[in-house]
Amino acid sequence: MDRDNLKRLAVPVGMFAALAVAASPVSAQETVQGAAEISIIEPVTIVKTADLDFGQIIPNGTGNGRVTIHARTGARTGNANVALLGTSGFSRAEFTVTGESRRFVILTTNSPTITLSGPGTDMTVNRLRVNRNNGGQRSLPRRFRIPNAGTMNVGFGGRLNVGSNQAPGIYSGTFDLTVTYE
Repeated sequence: MDRDNLKRLAVPVGMFAALAVAASPVSAQETVQGAAEISIIEPVTIVKTADLDFGQIIPNGTGNGRVTIHARTGARTGNANVALLGTSGFSRAEFTVTGESRRFVILTTNSPTITLSGPGTDMTVNRLRVNRNNGGQRSLPRRFRIPNAGTMNVGFGGRLNVGSNQAPGIYSGTFDLTVTYE
């Protein structure tokens, strides 16, 4: 056989061998096992233990008053346009947060202000602040790490803005403080 005939014969034989291999059924089977898992952690909870209360005041009619409750200490201060009555009857809001030890949580509120409604013009509380376990005051939203004990205390304060001729009476409002795992 000459060389050209050998080349012509080699191509169809090679193609036939490749087709025979591709057409043969797979006789081997392989099984691989995967894994699935989940980690269940303690749900985070928040419980109110005290309300934010500005106590009793008297606006003096000369300008807008401001009363502040400190988030860490619960101390009350006012500007020159309000008279603060009594040395008790006011408080910071307090909450207990319980959750997975050493996990980070975010504290947020539904609004940057709280509206207090009553017999006169609405008043607002702004400059909302929180603290954790008697640390420094911080603005919201705020990230905290739950201590090893799994529980932390949170204080909540703010600044009440009082009109110069605010009508006497009781004013109240609500706010939401939300805690979520990061």
